[in-house]
Amino acid sequence: METSSGARSFSDAFDWDALFRADAPEGWTTQFTNGEASGELLPPIVSQEVWAAGVTYKRSREARMEESEKEADVYDRVYDAERPELFFKSTPHRVVGDAQAVVIRSDSSWNVPEAELALAVDRNGRIFGYSIGNDMSSRSIEGENPLYLPQAKIYDGSCALGPCLYVAETPLPEDGSI
Repeated sequence: METSSGARSFSDAFDWDALFRADAPEGWTTQFTNGEASGELLPPIVSQEVWAAGVTYKRSREARMEESEKEADVYDRVYDAERPELFFKSTPHRVVGDAQAVVIRSDSSWNVPEAELALAVDRNGRIFGYSIGNDMSSRSIEGENPLYLPQAKIYDGSCALGPCLYVAETPLPEDGSI
């Protein structure tokens, strides 16, 4: 199927929503991997939300605390908390795919790309796939006030995924490298 921009997706028979609902996604995908796609690839989602985790590294915690003009200790508290900082990142129609440009906010004086490991999680909370993500962040907006996080992170083109989704039979090893 080709979109108005010339981007290509899998055949009409491939259903991303069904993949996320499948009990055994690693076996389900084999029926669609015989052909090769050409052209620009769309992000590997259709109706799934994109969520992200923040302040996952000590260096990230220290940097957020330095950048924050007020309430810097909020980053220290979330880093050591039992519950991780998870935040809503994007709806599918706002995600850009392989070789598409991410968007930079014009009202932010400091914008940073954040390369991420993206996880595909099924309805039971099981990680079944992996991709590459880019979580654009408008640091000057977030640094002004941590409550501005949605404004700093959620806007059209602020999230990139792809170019593929690696569906794994077993989880990646915890001590592996990317």
